[in-house]
Amino acid sequence: MIGFLTSLLTGGLGAELRRAYESKLAAANDAERMALEGDIARISAAIESQRAANADRWSATSMGRYLIVLPWGIWWTAIYMDSIFAFSWNVLAVPPAIHEMAKILIPAIVIADAGALTLRRFRK
Repeated sequence: MIGFLTSLLTGGLGAELRRAYESKLAAANDAERMALEGDIARISAAIESQRAANADRWSATSMGRYLIVLPWGIWWTAIYMDSIFAFSWNVLAVPPAIHEMAKILIPAIVIADAGALTLRRFRK
């Protein structure tokens, strides 16, 4: 269970990092070990960038994630679950005004997150 939660939080990078370390230990020669060192450094950098992105809880993109993207995803999940399994939830369809806003805001939040991560990488 802990491994599953860790993989959700790190995007599966924790398991990938473990496999890279195991491969390094099992490497037959120094050339293989050095190549795996590069993989380990890349995976560690990806994990660190995720930690840095999650550290700034009050940024505009972080707040947008919690106030726009998360409720939008929950709403659509409820619509699909109600449609597929015929629950008695009677979930309302997404109003057209909110649907139009989400088409703009959700990609903007994703692009802003990608831009922020890119800037952090170049600053280091």
